[in-house]
Amino acid sequence: MSHQFRPGDLALTLVDDVEIPAYSVVTIESRLLKGQELMDSDAFAFLAPSDGWFVTHPAIEDELAYGEKELMPLRGDFEPEQQKAKEACHG
Repeated sequence: MSHQFRPGDLALTLVDDVEIPAYSVVTIESRLLKGQELMDSDAFAFLAPSDGWFVTHPAIEDELAYGEKELMPLRGDFEPEQQKAKEACHG
């Protein structure tokens, strides 16, 4: 499942992170590519295991990295379904 996020989009985290719990609302900042070098909080370098996104959250100062399958969009991908539901309710 691949989402076409844009910077500024909101997403819901689907997994726990050391700094924020699952089901937290985050803001998409930029794209993360598989194999991209990352640094953890202890300045340990590692490679991103999958494509994903850098996100921010009000409770943290730095960006966090999440994989594609670890985020659910809160707008964008669901807009057509929401519009269909509104049309069905209003006849």
